[in-house]
Amino acid sequence: MELKDIIFQKRKEKGMTQEELAEKLNVARQTISKWETGETVPDVKGLKKLAVLLEFSVDEALGVEVEDNDDKIEWLIIGVFIIGNALGLIFDNLILGSAFALIGLGLWFIIKVFKR
Repeated sequence: MELKDIIFQKRKEKGMTQEELAEKLNVARQTISKWETGETVPDVKGLKKLAVLLEFSVDEALGVEVEDNDDKIEWLIIGVFIIGNALGLIFDNLILGSAFALIGLGLWFIIKVFKR
């Protein structure tokens, strides 16, 4: 979906008129109209305000594809947990399995922190 369509759709979903949106953004109503027709586009500061006010992703509006690695991370945690428990059963040491499960959980937290 193009930026102009996102702005129009999200404004309508919020039940706002172009005048109300313009007032909240401190721009002219004609500016909103031009954004919604694709005649012009908001500057970075305006786009940021729009995204917060209308609750949409700037990345999505600009067509930036962000790879979601959460599934891969979850599978990593599950894999480490399974391997840890298997090693624990093989060596008859469930503490080893628990240690690997905790390592997997620790990796997940570390990755989440650095991802931000």
